[in-house]
This record gives sequence, structure tokens and C-alpha cells, in this order.
Amino acid sequence: MNFYEMNIYINEVDNHPIYSSIRTLLEGESIVSLKKSFENGLHLTVFGWFTHSQISQISAEFNSLLIAHPTEKYDEEAFQNKYKKVAEIAVKENVLEEVHQNKVLLTKRKDFYNFQNEEQLQIYMKINQIFDRWFVNSYWSKDNHILSITKDMVPFWSYLPDTVLSKEHALYSNGFVSHLSHYLGLLHSLSEKNKQAIVERFNHAAENDRESLIESLDKDNTLTQELKMMFQEIKDAVNRDVLNFHSPHDDAHIEKKVETSSKRHQLAMGIPELSKLILKDAVLITNRWILNVLYEKLVLLNIKPLDKFYMNYLLSSIRFKKEEVYG
Repeated sequence: MNFYEMNIYINEVDNHPIYSSIRTLLEGESIVSLKKSFENGLHLTVFGWFTHSQISQISAEFNSLLIAHPTEKYDEEAFQNKYKKVAEIAVKENVLEEVHQNKVLLTKRKDFYNFQNEEQLQIYMKINQIFDRWFVNSYWSKDNHILSITKDMVPFWSYLPDTVLSKEHALYSNGFVSHLSHYLGLLHSLSEKNKQAIVERFNHAAENDRESLIESLDKDNTLTQELKMMFQEIKDAVNRDVLNFHSPHDDAHIEKKVETSSKRHQLAMGIPELSKLILKDAVLITNRWILNVLYEKLVLLNIKPLDKFYMNYLLSSIRFKKEEVYG
């Protein structure tokens, strides 16, 4: 078997026959998953291990469905302008040079899918499949709500060990600190006026949501049980030097990202003693790997970017002091 990536360049529609075919694929026995992105045009990506025969048959089926049910084309120049800033933030400036629509492109990947080794790729796929099993029937739905998703996840974040890495620099290792970092990163990117508007909006919404979230702290479910086992697997991989906090990126990529991050993040990564603690911290590494995949699934669940940051704020607010959450 080989690792394949199949990009299905399809405009956003409420229903499409391809969705049913993808669901069937995700619910099968194959090691396969799904994400949605904007690179080179709006598309769904089916990725995983297939035989040549399997992927040829799937690709032919999806091509036929797209020919029979093409989606309405969008203006390519307007699309490039819309996603230009997103591409810059993601350090993917070249992904808008060519835009595809109503097309299926298949690639056999021999580079561990941009991971540093095959075990990292296997961990990434396992996390993807955990979320797929839980969310597959909700993909593409417009009825998903970020509070419900946050309540599904909170027993896992509260399960992770809570440690003070540096009291002087308020550096913590727990299931909530990455949410705080991402929320503060949002505030860092806003003007003072917009920052205040977001703080007020989130704080008002949290007055109604925080209590029900706290009530869900101990309500374990299949999703969080599987993620707990994933934490143990990641911790073992960290101990064996299979991955670290920077994985799968090199130092140059991390340095470029840190340059545009919040002062809090720059401080943590800029002090050698703190950076060394973070590099091998299994909890922080687990946060990063699981959140990166969850964020990809939120796109499939039609969760708006601002709602994702509300999740970060809401989770931060039940663990950290008010002055820490407000940055």
C-alpha cells in the first residue's frame, strides 16, 4: 500500500453526492481521513493508505460524480484576494498561484506527508480517525455549535496533567494553556478597538456557557476516552525522541512563526531554559497535535474561525485568572 492524497476541488454547497461517498469511505476499514482547505482552490482532501487499485477506483468514482454534478464556479481573482492574508499567516504564500475548480487531482506521497518519520504520520492519522469516528455524521452540516463541540472535548483537556513549568514566567503545562495561547494570539493580531469588542462579546457569551461547560468536565465519552489513549501513545513517542514540540517543522519555520506571535509566546520560546522545557513536554505536544487536527475538523463542521477562538477563550476562562485570559 502507498500513501495517497486526493484533492477534490469542489465549491461549497449544502449537499453533494460526493459527500455520501466520502462518508462511506471514512466509515470503512481503510486507514483514511478527510480535511478541507483553500490551497489552489477550495477543496476536500481524502488522504491515507491505499492500494493502486483502490485509489484508482475511488478517483474514477469521484471524477464521475463531479462531472455529473459540477459546482458553480467562483471568480478566481476574488478568491486569491480573499485568501491572500490567510496564506501569508500559514506561511503558504505560493498556494494561490494556480486555482483549480471541479477537478480531482491525485498524488502518491513519498515524503511521509510532510512529517519527519512514518511514526509521526501514523500518530497524525490515528488522531484524524478518532475525530472522524465522532464527527463524521456532522460534517458539512450547518447545525453544528461550538459549545456542543467544546463540551464534548473538555473532559479530555481537564484530564491532562497540570504542572507549573515556571512560576516566574507564568508558564504552565496543562490541557488549557494552548487555548489561552491561541486566544491571546488572536487579541495580539487585532487593533485596540477590535480587541475590546471581541473581549466584550466573548465575555458576554461565556456568562451563559461557562456553567454548562464546567458541568461537562467529568462527563467522559468515547471521543475523550480515545484521546486519552492517544496522549499515552504521544507521551511514549516523545520519550523515544520520535517527535518534540517543534515537530514536524524545522527551526527556521518555528522562528518565522514566533516572529509574528504574541509577546507571551515569544517570551516562552525565546528563553532557552523555557524553550528546553517546552520542547519535550508531552502535554504541550499533545495539545498541539490534537488541536491542529481538531481545527481542521472544525472547518468540515462549518464552524466559523471566530467561534474557534471563542472555544479557546471559554476553555481558558475556566482555568486561568481573568487578567491572564484578557492578556
